Amino acid sequence: MIIEQTKIKPENILLEEILPGGAKWSKIIRRGDKIRISSKDGLASISAMFYNADNTAERFNSADTIKVQHNAFFTKGQSLYSELGRVLLSITDETTGGLFDVITGISNPRILKENFGDGVYCDLGNRYYKSDRENFLIELGKYGMGKRDMVQAINFFRRVDVVDGNKLELSSNRGDAGSYIDLRAEMNVLLVLSNTPHVMEKGEYNPSDIELTLYKGSRITEDDLCRQFSPQSQRAFINNDRYFA
Repeated sequence: MIIEQTKIKPENILLEEILPGGAKWSKIIRRGDKIRISSKDGLASISAMFYNADNTAERFNSADTIKVQHNAFFTKGQSLYSELGRVLLSITDETTGGLFDVITGISNPRILKENFGDGVYCDLGNRYYKSDRENFLIELGKYGMGKRDMVQAINFFRRVDVVDGNKLELSSNRGDAGSYIDLRAEMNVLLVLSNTPHVMEKGEYNPSDIELTLYKGSRITEDDLCRQFSPQSQRAFINNDRYFA
């Protein structure tokens, strides 16, 4: 099945890029703007870390995001919180069927070798063969950040299930071709992406390319879905309002 994407008005598009498999990316997303992360073949897997761009000491807090929303499996209308009870990003649309993973974390060189073996140029050509940890450290370094600034990542387009009461298992569910996730910045957000296989993936190292579309969002109203999603969401958006007052 091929997902028909909601159209973005051409005049609202600020940037369109292809992020190759294995590559990294970062950008400051201005408050109110949106980014669409799309998977042309439905086989994408991408990790993200993000921060308040105006004060990077405020960053994504996975534990609080799960606790406040009473759920580790996210969907349209939910928000991604900082440790200060404010919203960094909100999920304004998604067609993956809830393929978000905020439990397992990211890959490192050791895990990459265990899961995929050695990356050989004659097999990979010019494709990147990097772990998430390598990608994030390189990209964070551009903003004067390093190991101590790394936070729990969220993995898009993959899901991890809990089986037998206490075991984690990478779900075989994948998105349809053309599936996407729309994120809205609720403050100026530094978004850092690593386009590598999921930390629990094994077999062939062949991450899919990702399409990134940065575009202008519409004015947020009081009846906004993300703002009104739950009483917790309402309080968090009020915290944002106070921050910018």
